Amino acid sequence: MEINLKGVRNAEFLLSEAGGQRSRELVVLPAGQGMLPAGALLKADNTAAEDGAEAVKVLYGAVDTGEPGTELPSKGTAVVRDAEVFGEMLSYGNATDDQKLLSALSLAESGIIVRWTKKPVASNTADNLKFSSAPAVGTAGVVVDPVVAKIKDIFGGLVTGSAASVTLAKATGPGNVVGGGAKAAVNGVVTWDAVTFSAAGDYTLKVTAAGLGEAITETITIAAAGGA
Repeated sequence: MEINLKGVRNAEFLLSEAGGQRSRELVVLPAGQGMLPAGALLKADNTAAEDGAEAVKVLYGAVDTGEPGTELPSKGTAVVRDAEVFGEMLSYGNATDDQKLLSALSLAESGIIVRWTKKPVASNTADNLKFSSAPAVGTAGVVVDPVVAKIKDIFGGLVTGSAASVTLAKATGPGNVVGGGAKAAVNGVVTWDAVTFSAAGDYTLKVTAAGLGEAITETITIAAAGGA
C-alpha cells in the first residue's frame, strides 16, 4: 500500500470507531500552539503530546490555534475512545521510533489502538535509572543491605548492553554516606554493597548518570549505633 505522508486529511488516520460517532468529542485547544494537523496527538489538557508519553486522544481535523501570544482558545474534534488508528498517519512531529511506540501504548489506555503497516522497532536505548533494591532501615556505621540500580529504556526494559558510569550519593539526610560514588554498570546493573551512614536519621539516596533520568529512593531510617 502506498502511503501519502505529505499531509493527512481530516480523519484519514481513522481505521474504525464506535457507532454513532461515540469515539469523538468536541475539545477546546489552548491558544498559541500553531497549526495542529489532523492526527496530532493530544494530552488530557488538549496540548500537543510531543514526546508521545501522555497521548490520550487524536485530533480529528487540522486546527489553527494561533501563534504564541494568542489568547483565545480554539475548538476542534478529537478521537478519544474505542477506535483504531493508522500509526503511519498520526502526526508525531520529530518523535523518535521509541516515542512513537510509547504514544501507541499511551493511546491504548484510552481504548485507541494503533495499527501499523510497518511497526517501528524499539532501540533499547538507555533513558533513565531505577532503584531495584534499597534498604528501608539500618544502623549508623553498619553496612546496610546492598543498593542496586538498573539502567532502563523508555519502556522500562533493562538495557543489558549499558556499561554507563552511575553515581550513588545522598539526596537528603543529616549525616554522610560512605561507600557510594561512581561505578560502571555491568549488563545494565550497578550494585553498591558497602554503603554506610554516619549518623542516625532519615535519608534518601539518589543515582545519576550523564544523559539519563535520575532516581531517588524511598526514606531510609537509620538508627543510632548501640541503640542510643
